[in-house]
Amino acid sequence: MANEQDESRLGSNAMDKEDRNVRACCAASSRMGKVGAVGADSPHSRGGLYEIHVRGHLDSTWSDWLEGMEVKLLDNGEMILAGTLVDQAALMGVLNKLNRLNLTLLSVSQVNQSDLN
Repeated sequence: MANEQDESRLGSNAMDKEDRNVRACCAASSRMGKVGAVGADSPHSRGGLYEIHVRGHLDSTWSDWLEGMEVKLLDNGEMILAGTLVDQAALMGVLNKLNRLNLTLLSVSQVNQSDLN
């Protein structure tokens, strides 16, 4: 029983650490003016086009689970998820899913459509 409690506590600590990492990255992005808490009438609260840079690879079959974001694999073992998310809650949902897959979040950027052309 003690081993089960220790394993549970260790698992909880690992999840807490991962959760803190995602929140720290989001906070850092917010300070850089890329993603952050905004008012309900702000254009950012309505969503937009995002690029999420992650260490690790997933194949394109994960796209539906990740809110339809396009998966672009890079040669250096990283990937970029790109696509439109309806609001900040959807963005946080994708970030939480990546966290649960134990992928390292490198950056989150809201981009303009004109930047992609």
